[in-house]
Amino acid sequence: MFAASNRCIPTCRIAFIRGALVRGALLLSLFFAPSAYAITSINILADNTMGVAMTQIARNYSREKQVVVNASFATEKAQETQISEGGAADILITPKLAWIEQLKTQGLVDIYSQVSIASNRLALAGPVDSPIVLKKTDPFPVAALITAMAGEQAFLVGNPETLTVGTYGKEALRTLAVNDDLEPYTLYIKESRQMDEMVQKQHAYGIFYSSSVYRKEGMRTIQLLPKESHHPISYYAVVIAGENMNEARKFLDYLKSPPTRKLLRDNGFAVD
Repeated sequence: MFAASNRCIPTCRIAFIRGALVRGALLLSLFFAPSAYAITSINILADNTMGVAMTQIARNYSREKQVVVNASFATEKAQETQISEGGAADILITPKLAWIEQLKTQGLVDIYSQVSIASNRLALAGPVDSPIVLKKTDPFPVAALITAMAGEQAFLVGNPETLTVGTYGKEALRTLAVNDDLEPYTLYIKESRQMDEMVQKQHAYGIFYSSSVYRKEGMRTIQLLPKESHHPISYYAVVIAGENMNEARKFLDYLKSPPTRKLLRDNGFAVD
C-alpha cells in the first residue's frame, strides 16, 4: 500500500490494491493522482455479485480519468451502516430497488440520479463434466438432475436469509413446479463461496446467478431458467447525497458508456 506523505506523488503511479477482507467486505483501491496537491476520489458500494466486473470498470476509470477509486463489495448490512452513519460513500450499486426507495425517503441519495446499468439471470449450474443433457420439451431437468446426483442431497440453493440469489431461486423453483420434487435433495447454503466449492469439488448442482458461473473454472451452466419464472434481477446505480455528488455523477455517466457496457456483457451480465 502506498501511504500518504509530504513527497510529491508521481502522476504516472498507479497502485491497485486487492484483497483485504474487512468484516466480510472485499476492498479494492486504485490510486492515480493527477497532482500532489489535488487528488480526486470516489467511493463505490457495490453488490458483491458485481465484484469482478466492477473491479475492472473501476480500474479503467481510474486510469482514464486520473481519479482514486475505492470500491467495496460488502454485505448489505455493512453498506447500510456506512451510508446511514455518513461514512465514505458516493455511489451505491444494488439489485435491491426497495432499498434505494427507502434511501430516497430518508434523503440519503439523489433521487434523480438512479440508472439501470445491467441485469442478471438465474442458471442451473453443475460440474463441468456433468452428464446432464437437456431436452427441449423439459422446462427443468428434474429426473436427469436426481439421477446425476445419484439420489444424494446435493442440490444447492442459497439460504434466502443470507443470499439474495436464494430468494430468486426459491421463487423460480416454485414457479416451475419442481420445488417439492427437489426439496428432499436440497441443501440451503449461507455463503456463495461454499456453493462454488461444492459444485467444483463435490459434483453438486445448484441455482446460481448466471454471471457468477460465467468463465468459472470447474463449473458450467446447464440451463438458464426462464426469465418469467422469477422477478427481474436488475442492478441500479444511484448517487449518495454528500459533497462529492458531481464526481459521482461523472462515474454514473461512465457506467453507461459503450466500453463499460461491453465489459459488463463480457462478464455475463445482460445490458439493454
